Amino acid sequence: MRRRLPKRGFKNPFSLTFQPVGLGKIAKLINAGKIDSHELITMKTLKDAGAIGKQIEDGVRLMGRGAEQIKWPIHMEWVNILDSECVVRAKEAVEAAGGSVRRVHYNKLGLRALLKPEWFEKKGRLLPKPARPPPKLKDKVDSIGRLPGPTKPIPFFTEEQPASSPA
Repeated sequence: MRRRLPKRGFKNPFSLTFQPVGLGKIAKLINAGKIDSHELITMKTLKDAGAIGKQIEDGVRLMGRGAEQIKWPIHMEWVNILDSECVVRAKEAVEAAGGSVRRVHYNKLGLRALLKPEWFEKKGRLLPKPARPPPKLKDKVDSIGRLPGPTKPIPFFTEEQPASSPA
């Protein structure tokens, strides 16, 4: 039987799989009252609202489908969004409405702590410290993820901002 149905192709063990979620779906959940648009929208928020499934392997990819439905400012944090046309369009649509999109990095353990913090509490363990992104992903993320998950938007700080002078 093994010779009749041989394996074909190659499965890359280092490939990342993201669950796609469109801006239209987020807008519907905000209109339905399942997501508060004044709070920071994280993967935990989307999972609790039912926008994405239970199994999140490597993160969530923000897609631009339904970008015209976003008419109010929303603030989002996403994991390791790889740059593509849909993601760029989605980011532009959110920023045009007055919101912000922040790409953050969580490792596997940090992602688990973000999505299931009750598991650590039940086992009597502390939440892990956030991990820094690997050197290859350093340019693709804006910041390191925070644990426990944030609820308020964080202002962006750029390196060009002048340091405050002592008075």
